[in-house]
Amino acid sequence: MLWRDRVLGPLALVTAAVCGFYALGLGTDRERILLCWVVVPLADLSFFALARQVWRTPGLPRATRRFWRSMGAAGLIFATGDLTQLVHELTGGLREFVLHPVQIVCAVGGVLLVCAVALFHPNQKWSRGGRIRVALDAAMVNTGAGVLVWCLLTRHSVVEAGPDGYYPALFGCGVALCSAFLAVRFGLSGVSPLVMPAAVPIIVSAGTQALGNALLSTASVDGVVVPALLVIIPCLFIVAAPRLQTLEMRAGRGEQARRGTGSGRRYSWLPYLGTALCAAILVAVLLAEGLGLTAWGALVGLLLNVALVVARQLLALAENNTLLDRLDESLAEIRHRERRQEALLRHASDITAIVSTAGIVGYMNPAVERIVGGTVDEYLGQPMLELIHLGDVPRVAAEMAEVYATPGTKATFEMRVRHEDDSWRWLSVVAVNLVEERGIGGVVINARDMTEERELRERLRFQAGHDALTGLANRRLFTDRIRAAGTAEVAVLLVDLNGFKQINDTYGHAAGDAVLRYVAQRLLAGAGPDDLVARLGGDEFAVLVEDGADEADRIAGRFHAALIEPVEVGGHRLVVGASVGVASGPADRQDSLLHNADLRMYADKQRSRELA
Repeated sequence: MLWRDRVLGPLALVTAAVCGFYALGLGTDRERILLCWVVVPLADLSFFALARQVWRTPGLPRATRRFWRSMGAAGLIFATGDLTQLVHELTGGLREFVLHPVQIVCAVGGVLLVCAVALFHPNQKWSRGGRIRVALDAAMVNTGAGVLVWCLLTRHSVVEAGPDGYYPALFGCGVALCSAFLAVRFGLSGVSPLVMPAAVPIIVSAGTQALGNALLSTASVDGVVVPALLVIIPCLFIVAAPRLQTLEMRAGRGEQARRGTGSGRRYSWLPYLGTALCAAILVAVLLAEGLGLTAWGALVGLLLNVALVVARQLLALAENNTLLDRLDESLAEIRHRERRQEALLRHASDITAIVSTAGIVGYMNPAVERIVGGTVDEYLGQPMLELIHLGDVPRVAAEMAEVYATPGTKATFEMRVRHEDDSWRWLSVVAVNLVEERGIGGVVINARDMTEERELRERLRFQAGHDALTGLANRRLFTDRIRAAGTAEVAVLLVDLNGFKQINDTYGHAAGDAVLRYVAQRLLAGAGPDDLVARLGGDEFAVLVEDGADEADRIAGRFHAALIEPVEVGGHRLVVGASVGVASGPADRQDSLLHNADLRMYADKQRSRELA
């Protein structure tokens, strides 16, 4: 709350106490005059101290800092004039409220200093239409100020007071014109060193001071109380301006003034306030003095102001028509882009979907009908995880959980979805959390059909590790499996066919290939489900048995028994012989293992030759 502030709270109490003193009629006229000229210099010095606090704010732009320094300097100039007035009152013993010339000169000097700095404050860059709009708005404000000045200078009370009333009134009019200039400079230029809460007390103080100086020493004001209040209230009220500026910047709401830029609005209420002022002044003059010179001047000013308002509205209508034309063009372009985007999504080869963070499908393009089948409506409102293979659900759920949790997160994975023909299609998926994007508000999923690509990849992987003729593992896969067993005890069974060369030479290579496939089938039939059967090359085969040498011996026995039966090849019944060697040991001693199995295989081959 502002009243709890260490500056604004005491300031409000002092203002209330001083106003109460005058409102209750306490003290003599001389005491009231002295109190006025004691309070006013103190207010001026307080204003300087608080303005100094503003211009010392870190990060303040140079132009804004220069403005507040000029405000502080103006406070010192005001204080000089008001102290002179206090000394004059103390030494002169006056009982009437009369302004000293030095006080008037200092007041004028302070106001002119602020106006001079405001004149060189940087402007916002305007377009041609913007410059015309600002010029009309400025003319509307200055018309209101001009009407006020005319009415203040042509009043009967000013004329009757002579020079003693004319010069204070002239000063008040000057303050009013300077206030209008500052209002136009900062309120319409698009660049202001003031935040709105700080501008309000300055505007009110300037207006009150202009009115007070115009009314002082004329027949319009009698006694001491009203003149004193017309001097004290603006001085006390303006002290709040730099403090409010500081509080706004500390709260982060004064960044506009910190950067020295305006709000960027395309309109302002300030010009229309000038029109209201013209109308109000005309009514007040007619009620107070009737139809005379002052009223006719106010009426001319009002008519001129209304003409400016009409011109401003015509300009606004022209700008609105231009904006509407541009808006129509923009809407046409947007509709064109929407149709193009819709066509791209409708004919896209990839599936595009939007899924809520709860995993429910909210949008899906027609590509799903070509890739997976069915209709788009069948997928809308369905949980995403219910559309994929059960074996992929845990992995996909873990990937999507991370995406759902954090906006902007991206994940890439593969999954299977059921086709309408009950087959499974592989999709390559990219999921991005765009919950914070306007118009999306969910997770965008782009899915590409990669079934053929995956099948090709699997086929190439199989071919890289298997023999093309028999379909068995090749030497590379066989040795990799031994290496993968680490230090475990394994058994290796090596097989070499007997007389295979003669079969090739006698019956041809086609018969030889048939024999190799037959041997491969017999080895697969004799091996266990966890054993690896491989063709190492030519007529040499191998079996990796993870259950030890005993199991390898049993496989060798089953294999020999199977080869006893002749095989029908190309109309010929052939008996295929084979030599088998078995060795066991740690898998990390691969070379020794294979060497021992090879030795035992050749020993078996030698025995077969001796028996033959």
